[in-house]
Amino acid sequence: MKPSDVTVSVVLGTYNRLPNLKLCIDSIVAQTTTPTRVYVTDAGSTDGTVEYLKSIASDHLVPVLVGKKLGQARAYNDVFATIDTPYTCWLSDDNEVVNRGLDVGVEIMDRLPNVGMLGLKVKDVEGPFVEAPYLGAVSTIGVLNVNQGLLRTPVLQEVGGFSERFRDYGIDPDLTAKVLFSGHDVAYTRAVAIHHYRAWADGSAASAEPRERQRAYVSLYWEKWGTFAPPDRAFQARQYAWKAFQKAFGMSINAHKKVLGMNGRDWCNILTGRYIAPDEVVRNRRLPYHLVQSYKGPARPLPFDPA
Repeated sequence: MKPSDVTVSVVLGTYNRLPNLKLCIDSIVAQTTTPTRVYVTDAGSTDGTVEYLKSIASDHLVPVLVGKKLGQARAYNDVFATIDTPYTCWLSDDNEVVNRGLDVGVEIMDRLPNVGMLGLKVKDVEGPFVEAPYLGAVSTIGVLNVNQGLLRTPVLQEVGGFSERFRDYGIDPDLTAKVLFSGHDVAYTRAVAIHHYRAWADGSAASAEPRERQRAYVSLYWEKWGTFAPPDRAFQARQYAWKAFQKAFGMSINAHKKVLGMNGRDWCNILTGRYIAPDEVVRNRRLPYHLVQSYKGPARPLPFDPA
């Protein structure tokens, strides 16, 4: 397959999770007809992953055997810089593509030239968050995060990929903000596109470290973006509207029941997402995408990421 024949470059990182990695790669192959090349960046696995990747290497599957832990941001960015396909998708090795997720994503992006980033809707299938219809929360500044996404490659490279200040945790909310505030719309698939096998699903002591690191990235995110888009009365009104909606319909954020075709998390995101137009409940209700975020504020330089 020549580079010009590839539509999507999928980049995923791995380290000593061979069973998960196999499931992820197999799902991409089974669920995708769009011409795709998969790059797997390995941080020095010792569980047979390197041997496996070498055995399946081809024009469609490119091992990137780094051999050491660089942090997710750096490992992905090193591959992003080499890509020249129209679209780039980032996944994790504990993801499984479902419902033709990548194909649907490309179809949506082809249809919406203003969308620079498309969230591939993710659902946990094990662990403490399986009751949620899907993942994705509105940040402290009102931006709905993209957990796993598909981007136009020029947009990804324009904003500089992931911020290496975050290293492993928080790289996705930060990238979402960068794309949105650089003037590109951000949307979500309506259907779940990714199943997530959470690495720290059992809630044991082993999960304390990632939770602590998550708290640290929340602080860093606020440090970086808090003054860029501070909460205002309109944002507060949206939060009050969500509380009123919950009371009126008896609906929690993780409710699967539908009101006007939208579940609890859909409504929470529409009502509290600062850059989501409330009328999209009607406008996009029959389309394969929704939760479209558009930034209409004045153009301004993005926050600087020191090396």
